[in-house]
Amino acid sequence: MINLNDYRQNIYHNEGIYECPHYSEDGVILKIFEIIGVNKNPLVIEFGETRSLGTTTRAFRIKYKSPSIYFTGNLNIRSRLLNLIDILKVTCNYADPQYLKFIFNMPFKFFVTPDNIIDLFIRKKVKDIDILTIDIDSYDYFIAKKVLENKYKPRLLILEYNHNLGINNCISVPYNTNKLKPSNRRIYGASFNAINNLVTKYGYKLVHISGFCNLFYIREEYTNFFETPDIDYEITKSDKDVMIFSQKYCQKGFVPSWINERQLENLDLQYFEEV
Repeated sequence: MINLNDYRQNIYHNEGIYECPHYSEDGVILKIFEIIGVNKNPLVIEFGETRSLGTTTRAFRIKYKSPSIYFTGNLNIRSRLLNLIDILKVTCNYADPQYLKFIFNMPFKFFVTPDNIIDLFIRKKVKDIDILTIDIDSYDYFIAKKVLENKYKPRLLILEYNHNLGINNCISVPYNTNKLKPSNRRIYGASFNAINNLVTKYGYKLVHISGFCNLFYIREEYTNFFETPDIDYEITKSDKDVMIFSQKYCQKGFVPSWINERQLENLDLQYFEEV
């Protein structure tokens, strides 16, 4: 069985205008699809970022020239221009005009909620999904739940978890737009247990933990190919662990946006709900 930690490598993080904040996930993603194969018509769905060639999914999109459904809550003129330059740079780097097709596959502005995500999938005629990644630092849990409830089965599901919540809590930011926005950046997303309990119920297996950030799950028919991560060892438990991981696997100088915020206290848990 394959231990995906052996394939951690940043490969495509410099392919665009700005360096992507990768966590050595490129090599992991490419190894997964080398083993399980790619759909005849590859498709990525990624939201929470504004780069035209993706952030987490960039390695897959560039290698397989995969189109995407890629959206974000905010997309200004500067972002659109940088995306155009991004595509032109990749086209020149590889001397391959096929990458120009991404000009017609730019990110689009869409404020996603659990109430509208399935309508979007229907409008976009989504069927087979190679990669679905959700990273909006909010009610990610409830969007993933809605997608899985509606029988969408991505080959690879990548979900961000909040390391600051520990591994014993089973909580998430609620889908409640009336909640006050917390000032502490450590208040976001869902705990490891919340995400893990949800997706394993739908037949997914955890195959990789990207430090303090992403959890990688594959469909049950591929589970025999990969080792299950050692949760006690792989999940970061302190800011010191986070910084060690960042120095080993992220681009030089990268630190999470929340690293200088105070640690969460019991009062902060009011912003979450049990799931």
